[in-house]
Parts: sequence; structure tokens; C-alpha cells
Amino acid sequence: MRKLIAATAVITALAVSAGTALAFQCPTLIKQGRDAAAKMDAKDEKVKKATAMLDKAEGLHKEGKHA
Repeated sequence: MRKLIAATAVITALAVSAGTALAFQCPTLIKQGRDAAAKMDAKDEKVKKATAMLDKAEGLHKEGKHA
């Protein structure tokens, strides 16, 4: 029983810390995407779609929705 509780505690700690690390990376990843899009043709449909997705990602980050 003690091993099960210890394993559950470790798994929970890892899950919580992994989520925090990913949330911390959002601004960096969004900036990298914007920098890459800035080097491409802004009229290209794929670039427009990527920029829209970056806008959505930034909004979700500000709302605290990281997953």
C-alpha cells in the first residue's frame, strides 16, 4: 500500500511540474513562430493560417489554458 501511495505521489508531482514547464514555454514558442512567419511571404495562405493560430495560442495562454 505504501508503494502505491508513493508511486501515485511521484506521478502526480511529475504531471504537475510538466504542465508548469509547458505553460512557461508558451511565450517563447509563440515568439519563435512569429519570427519565422515574419521571414515568409505574408500573403501566403499557410502563413496567414499560422499567424491566426499563433494569435489563438497567445489568447489561450493569457486565459491560462495551456493544454
